Amino acid sequence: MNDTTERALPLHTAQTLDDYLVYLKHVALYAFAEKFCAQKIILDLGCGEGYGASALARAARFVVAADYAFDAVTHARAKYATANLAFVVCDAQRLPFRRAAFSAAISFEVIEHLPNVRAYLEELKRVNVGAAILSTPNRLMRLLPLQKPWNRFHLREYAPRDFARALRAVFARVDVRGITARADILAVEKKRVQQNPLIAYPRMIAQMFLPRGVYARVKKIAGDSVQSNNRINARLPATSFDAQNYSAADFTISSNAPADWITLVAICER
Repeated sequence: MNDTTERALPLHTAQTLDDYLVYLKHVALYAFAEKFCAQKIILDLGCGEGYGASALARAARFVVAADYAFDAVTHARAKYATANLAFVVCDAQRLPFRRAAFSAAISFEVIEHLPNVRAYLEELKRVNVGAAILSTPNRLMRLLPLQKPWNRFHLREYAPRDFARALRAVFARVDVRGITARADILAVEKKRVQQNPLIAYPRMIAQMFLPRGVYARVKKIAGDSVQSNNRINARLPATSFDAQNYSAADFTISSNAPADWITLVAICER
């Protein structure tokens, strides 16, 4: 499976602490979602590597795990497929499932990638009769005011109110919370995504006014402040941290202090 740096992957020998904590955060998200899945038919839309769908399958009656990436689905089928877990390739904006096929739907870190958010949400509502649990990065932690996403895979990032507004355009009831972590983990995450306004704002202005080709050359020369930091961190071997010091239990779902939410989590109902 291709590692795009966008997928959260289980512990492996080349992994940094940053990467491992992102993975544990996803494990915690799936643990939260399990309570909505007991003996139900579940859709996991945007399943990635497949470990989350595998966890859901332990509680659910049946899980259909879907992803747009053929290589991810091929990998997941080989590693995780069981009698009550199937992996399929599909477009989240045009699902191949019948109306009301599922009794709950999970879709983590997907909405920020899609051109047609309304179609994606309408499809989630169409195929599902129960709760839809969605997550997306919290721009309050990651971005400066007015700044566009620095992650090249993200078309947009939401603050809590904006996320709730987008979801309420389709779902009748929306409860937005956030996932946070113990203090030292939160500090690592903030350092990972921190922005220098003296770099970020000039780059944003240049992106707005320079021709695309010129901007691409300038960016290549100047480097990306956040992703340059990530490349430096990526040179640190996995042995620079002890995985036993961290677990998914270090992450919690909170309704307080939105600025400390690493990721937004929404429970949506029809």
